[in-house]
Amino acid sequence: MLHTHEYAHISDGFVEGTTVECPRHAGCFDFRTGEALNPPVCVNLRTFPVKVVDGAVYIDIDER
Repeated sequence: MLHTHEYAHISDGFVEGTTVECPRHAGCFDFRTGEALNPPVCVNLRTFPVKVVDGAVYIDIDER
């Protein structure tokens, strides 16, 4: 598996608008699309469709 932000958890990153910043290297991603926005990140993140129904979050992780 290719990691674009090494062993840092992107969930620990700073979020502003629709961008999340990797806490290890400060590379930014658009969390709607997973697009890598600036160096040093160069590989897009994988994203999944989500929906909220009656307060429950559903994530479609189908391996298409």
